[in-house]
Amino acid sequence: MSFTEAFKAIPTDLARCPTTSKKLARCSQLVRLFVEEISGLVTKVPYGYRALRTHRKLPRRGERDGRVEHGVAMSRDVRYDDGERCVMDIYVPEGLVEGENAPVALFVHGGVWASGEKWQFSPMATALAREGVVCCVATYSLYPRADAVQMWDEISRAISWTMDNIETYGGDANRVSVVGHSAGAQLCARALLQRGGVKNVKSKTSTREWHRDSRMPRKFIGIAGVYDIGYHYEYEDSRGVAIVSTMARAMNGAENFDMCSPARLMPRRKRDGRSVVPGPDNLTGDVMAKMAGFYRKSEDVAESLEEEVAFPPTVLMAGCADITVPWHESADFYWKLQDAGVPSRMLLYLKEDHVDFVLNWNEKGSGKDTADGNDYLEPYTRDFVRMLKD
Repeated sequence: MSFTEAFKAIPTDLARCPTTSKKLARCSQLVRLFVEEISGLVTKVPYGYRALRTHRKLPRRGERDGRVEHGVAMSRDVRYDDGERCVMDIYVPEGLVEGENAPVALFVHGGVWASGEKWQFSPMATALAREGVVCCVATYSLYPRADAVQMWDEISRAISWTMDNIETYGGDANRVSVVGHSAGAQLCARALLQRGGVKNVKSKTSTREWHRDSRMPRKFIGIAGVYDIGYHYEYEDSRGVAIVSTMARAMNGAENFDMCSPARLMPRRKRDGRSVVPGPDNLTGDVMAKMAGFYRKSEDVAESLEEEVAFPPTVLMAGCADITVPWHESADFYWKLQDAGVPSRMLLYLKEDHVDFVLNWNEKGSGKDTADGNDYLEPYTRDFVRMLKD
């Protein structure tokens, strides 16, 4: 949550209450919401310290000064476009050189379209690089300086930059997976639809011509994402956070919800059938997904995407314990992808909440290491690594 933007919205929120008693009740509810948010941030202080320490201590790529033992180097603040926040940190397995063709993850953070910094995800990015994945953690312009339309246009530019330049860092341009978490998943999906030719909406914060590049990454991985803005707004309203949330404001109002919603923009194909993402079998997230009814045999795996819709094969990950963006929002998008003929896969986890997927990454040497290699990782993070490396 952006506390500054949330406080700005309080007068509008209270104006909706017709009586003094209802205003007082709403004030009490808002106080509880802010206390819960602050309490949650306090519990994340140890993680924040570890993340910042990891980010600061990783050596620059090419340095070998022995400051860390992670086996990972970083290129900091690599610019992918002209905007102030259009930069990325690139985490590279130590010793990886140009032409080695390692898999690549371009990670786009969430943060209610109004917050998020690269360093916050350094434990995840370090772990991915340690597993042989070149990981790019990108930032982008935030509300109120940018609306969501400008944000996903910047993400499209980040995708193109990565595909054009990642081989210099030892990555394979043909093995780039775009990964988005929460709001970042919405921005990634909308950027990919823009690249696929879906009509754009006018930005109120940018006058630039829209980025045009029809190339697609190998895969899109959406984690606990928001894919139907109107539907999620109703959910936020039921929790009492819709007005203080920056989502509706970042979309430039309810009149733009549909055009900002990947789930609403997916076309339906004429033929019946289901398409799944080819890849590793027996992932941990498959168990709950099968129990929830997401697993179906398909004969359409080998179909060409160009015959259906210009959108990359997609893996959606969600946790049953997530009350910020419930798992069924990913499930709804999964069925929209299936209806559009996009090879897709739903991975569902029983105990994971909204931030576990991107913040709960164990350090190697934390007591969970085994002789089996990456068993220090949690099951869902192992699934994530396997999907990236496939």
